[in-house]
Amino acid sequence: MTRQAIVVTNCTNRKRHSGISVELASLEAGGTLQSVAARWVKAVRQAKPSGHARDVYMGRAFVEAQRVADALQGTLHIVSAGLGIVGAADRIPSYDLTVSDGANSLKPLLARLGLNASDWWEALTAELGGQHSISTLLHRHPDALALFALPGSYVSLVAEDLASLTKAQVNRIRIITSDHGRTLVPDNVRQVALPYDERLEGSPYAGTRTDFAQRAMRHFVEMLDGHRLSADEALASVTNAMRNLTKPVVPAREKKTDAEILALMRKNWHRSNGASSRLLRYLRDEALVACEQGRFRSLWCDLRQEFDIKG
Repeated sequence: MTRQAIVVTNCTNRKRHSGISVELASLEAGGTLQSVAARWVKAVRQAKPSGHARDVYMGRAFVEAQRVADALQGTLHIVSAGLGIVGAADRIPSYDLTVSDGANSLKPLLARLGLNASDWWEALTAELGGQHSISTLLHRHPDALALFALPGSYVSLVAEDLASLTKAQVNRIRIITSDHGRTLVPDNVRQVALPYDERLEGSPYAGTRTDFAQRAMRHFVEMLDGHRLSADEALASVTNAMRNLTKPVVPAREKKTDAEILALMRKNWHRSNGASSRLLRYLRDEALVACEQGRFRSLWCDLRQEFDIKG
């Protein structure tokens, strides 16, 4: 018998924005972390909702997570660096805040204060009234199996929240992350962190680093029926699956300037119908050009705007 399941994924930098976006850069970042969190929460509470979370977050990682939730007939929840845990059906404001590198990153603030991402999560969820934490989510779904698909940066964000879980709560969660992400998992939940690694790229579930955890989760559900397995069975099943896969050899790729990459993308724009996924695969697999996901995304957006202007 399959138990109820919920899926938990991370928020994404790519969002459909509507109206003015709440940004960390627009707030006074002085004072303690708790005071910054208080100002941030006040700003997001005053902001007008932009739409349902499922319609705001974009990108393959989010699509993969939604796909798994739909397959399991479960609910989807998002670990948001700016909003805590939110449901896919919740209405949320436009905002920009991330634990990753880039604009509106928490990293400079945390470095100045000598703190880490989990300190921000504690301050944020406390300011939100404790209703947007992992422990509260599990309390609201007392009989559900919870599948967490998170990159390492988000494992770090919620590490102390995970560390606070009871043994009974730990027994009904599965954490799906990268090799590096598993090193960041607190000791009390390490036995439910599934041993997925880069050998997954030798399967039909290959993709980019940014959506690794979500692709691995889909493999776990679709290929292994992992949602039906006990924790020990799940560990053994994933271990065996990885043993039967081979990490693909990554070809040597040439470094090029932004202008050179844009020229290649421009030349192949119509061939790929402007699809970002096809252009990225062209650059990496055919042109053998090194281009990190975030860099590619920025260049692709610039080029799309250029073609939109030309009509």
